[in-house]
Amino acid sequence: MHTIEEKFSQILKYMGIPKEQIQREASFTHDFDFGEFQYTCLAFYIGIYFKINVKEKDYAEINTIGGAMDFVKRKLETV
Repeated sequence: MHTIEEKFSQILKYMGIPKEQIQREASFTHDFDFGEFQYTCLAFYIGIYFKINVKEKDYAEINTIGGAMDFVKRKLETV
């Protein structure tokens, strides 16, 4: 079974973020220049990997790598 961190590592790799730049405090907007399209892709991958629905209003919660992981953990606890 893959951990949330391992799955995020795969997702971020697909999104072009090098492994050495993956840090919990890294901001998708400021550190990786994510725009609306990249957030939509991130939400899509989170949905595929974790089988949870990410809405556009949730983007504010997933503004950092750590925030995205915490968001997934919270969602999985309520399922």
